[in-house]
Amino acid sequence: MSRDPGLHLKNPSALRYFYEVAQAGSFRRAAERTHVAASAINRQVKNLEEEIGALLFERGRGRSGLKLTAAGEVFIHHLKRAMGELATARVEVDALRGLQRGTVTFGVNEGFSRELLPQMLATFHKAHPGINYEVTVASSPRLVELALEDEIDFALGYNAPAHAGLTILAKRDVGSCVMVPRRHPLAKRSWVRLTDCAAYELVMPDATLALRHTLDQMFARVGMKPRAVLTTNSYELMRSAASAGLGIAILTQYLFGRDPNHPDAAFVPIRDPRIKSQVLVCCTRAGRHLSVASLSLIAEIQKVLQNKL
Repeated sequence: MSRDPGLHLKNPSALRYFYEVAQAGSFRRAAERTHVAASAINRQVKNLEEEIGALLFERGRGRSGLKLTAAGEVFIHHLKRAMGELATARVEVDALRGLQRGTVTFGVNEGFSRELLPQMLATFHKAHPGINYEVTVASSPRLVELALEDEIDFALGYNAPAHAGLTILAKRDVGSCVMVPRRHPLAKRSWVRLTDCAAYELVMPDATLALRHTLDQMFARVGMKPRAVLTTNSYELMRSAASAGLGIAILTQYLFGRDPNHPDAAFVPIRDPRIKSQVLVCCTRAGRHLSVASLSLIAEIQKVLQNKL
């Protein structure tokens, strides 16, 4: 019999018949278990022996006539280990498919960490209590870096820098709005132009926040020089200051209409053909294999955004 050192079984189902014979101790009993003719099983085992280049059974007469050879003992040992690994893999795949356990690691902008995530994750976790989350809050450029380095599964942020190494999973345009107290004159408007804000002092993000670059571009397009009463690196402080009436804040449109943390504030949409919408992007490294848990959470994010934007 010839031996192929680069063994590739032509008929993997022969492994099952070999296993059944080894367990049953005879071709006849293996035939009864599998409901396959003993002659067919014997032929499959002989074909397997031919492929591996060694006899697997010593065939004799009588009740003790069929015994595993040394090669057969080695083969059955590794076959059982392989079957055990396959059984473990099936359990793990079933667990992922059923979202019974797992960890999703992702990154978001600060705004999402307070307005989108708590509500969405609470709903998702109720349906899939075995899933854990590791969330990084950072600027969009930093989130892109983390995604490219595989430090996070995916990133969700505004105006993420374009990169050839990224795959865009979802993209949505989001308008800008003015946040003012409900007693403010602009709060009564259904929409405003950016130039309508020129008469008021502004609460502004500093240069460490991506929004500042976006706002500077917006002001330049309309020829407006803003008067900043407060500059900060905290979106939360911007919202609180605008709600208190210190100045008005220009932000990306609030996804859920009214901010429950600032019930006395109004969010008035900005409509101006010279102002581009903000681009909300969910992305991951190109070629990254995402887990079932991550893909399921991304699908939930897509659903939420489609309903809210």
